[in-house]
Amino acid sequence: MTAIYRLQTVAIQGYRPFRDFRAKLGALEVLVGANGAGKSSLFEFLRFLRDGLRDEIPPEIVPGAVGQQVFHSPGTARFAWELTVGFGPAPWVRYEGELLGPVGRPQVIREQVASLAPPTMTPPPPALYMEVEQGQGRLREKQGANGTEQEISLNRLNRLALASVTNPSLRTLYMLREYIAGWRFYGAYSLAGERIRRAVPVQQEPLLAEDGSNLAAILHYLLTEHQPIFEELQQHLRAAVPGFLGLTVKARGGPGEVMAFWREQGVERELSLADLSDGILRLICWMVLCLQPNPPSLICIDEPDQGVHPRTLPILAGLLDKASERTQLLVATHSSYFLTQFDLTQVAVMRKEDGEAEFLKPHDSDILHAMLADFGPDEVERLHRSDELERLA
Repeated sequence: MTAIYRLQTVAIQGYRPFRDFRAKLGALEVLVGANGAGKSSLFEFLRFLRDGLRDEIPPEIVPGAVGQQVFHSPGTARFAWELTVGFGPAPWVRYEGELLGPVGRPQVIREQVASLAPPTMTPPPPALYMEVEQGQGRLREKQGANGTEQEISLNRLNRLALASVTNPSLRTLYMLREYIAGWRFYGAYSLAGERIRRAVPVQQEPLLAEDGSNLAAILHYLLTEHQPIFEELQQHLRAAVPGFLGLTVKARGGPGEVMAFWREQGVERELSLADLSDGILRLICWMVLCLQPNPPSLICIDEPDQGVHPRTLPILAGLLDKASERTQLLVATHSSYFLTQFDLTQVAVMRKEDGEAEFLKPHDSDILHAMLADFGPDEVERLHRSDELERLA
């Protein structure tokens, strides 16, 4: 089985509500917390790193954040990060960086990638794979008795140095860059229903677009290349949607374009995606995201429970749990019922105290375990509705 790289810990200093924030992450983390507690800010920061490997950092640092406070206040116009990445439980590398403001003139002043592998490895890894300050530094890789080392000099400081690693012989840095570049971010309100409903070009080995716009192409790929997964998708839809009979995909639109069709009881003709409700389209997107054969390296989903019927939530929770065997997922929700569909070890609370966001695991609370022993696991739903879960964590 191919090793699954996972984000083990993330630490952020000086960004939005994160003065000195640290989170230890599992294969599936279901994030709950009040509005403004930091769930969206965490996703936004991880997206900032992903996007920084594709493009220059914009003057506003976060696209669309003009006029917003990007840096933690009070504090200096800077933020720093530290990620640890591993495969399974084994640590691999630590990636650190620091950005200096102000908004309008962001500069990445430091990046470092350090080995977390044991020194007894054969061959032993270099202590540092990358060390860059003010755009100047070195990249290293160890290969037996030999190795690769190259100097780096960035003309502009509004770029991540890791983005410049295009040499596969720098294997560790190259894999780290590809891993972060593979992160994907989804949300119930970022799915583009109008675009999902159109005919789309056929794609080879597609991943679900972040706005869901290539859903028909994904369904075509599953139908033609992964028939068992396509059948599993239909089985889950039959369990979730009364009257659903089946899906198919046909050539429609321009050359090389396809459109998906839906059959249900009591309706003589096939319905295209254009005929389906936003809730059904969202449900299909979330199911496809969980079932696609080559999932993204990290999937962040904001409120997948929104706009779908409550009876579908146990099915969706089971699919997310199963998907976490093949990738890593961070899921934010405000739904108390959806929350109860997950094991308590998979739940994390985001809480803000004195303007600072915290990451807490309610499973670590002895008081909570005692309450669940007395009142049963459904007590979690009541505690979440009353905000007591955040306090107990």
